[in-house]
Amino acid sequence: MPLLTVYFQLHQPYRLHPDGVTLLWEEKNREIFTQRAEKCYLPTIRLFSDLVHAHYDFKISLGISGTFLEQAEAYQPEVVEALKGLLNVGQNTRQVEFVEQPYYYSTASFFADPRKTEFKEQVSLHRQRMNDVFGVKPSAFVNTALSYSNEVANIVADMGFRAILCEPGDKTL
Repeated sequence: MPLLTVYFQLHQPYRLHPDGVTLLWEEKNREIFTQRAEKCYLPTIRLFSDLVHAHYDFKISLGISGTFLEQAEAYQPEVVEALKGLLNVGQNTRQVEFVEQPYYYSTASFFADPRKTEFKEQVSLHRQRMNDVFGVKPSAFVNTALSYSNEVANIVADMGFRAILCEPGDKTL
């Protein structure tokens, strides 16, 4: 059987408050995250755990944005615990991998800054959060929307990543 690793992205943006005064729309963010956690995130994470446990050939990579993680911790901590459980089921058998990415799932890698300062800071921030929450230091990187450039590949290689997940061809957001 050929080796296949399935990649899934977990991202949940914040909604801005429509009143123009309050920055974040707390009630709407909580409502949407809680609804999606119950109908999508938790059932899917449980399914992945079952598949990893039952099928040694099943391998999965997950990208988890910082904003997703913040909302999971604030609104539905059970999601974070389920992700920890998934990692525990498949980490030792190398069936589950969490990948690194820009913290805010942003387009910082496309900013005009030749040093890519914001991009590097977001990747470093994400790396720290993944280590703090899950105790992992991912060796693979995925850029927002699987976008790729040689410049980004060189930057993340210099940051110690050994692999990059991307779509083939020229993808510009």
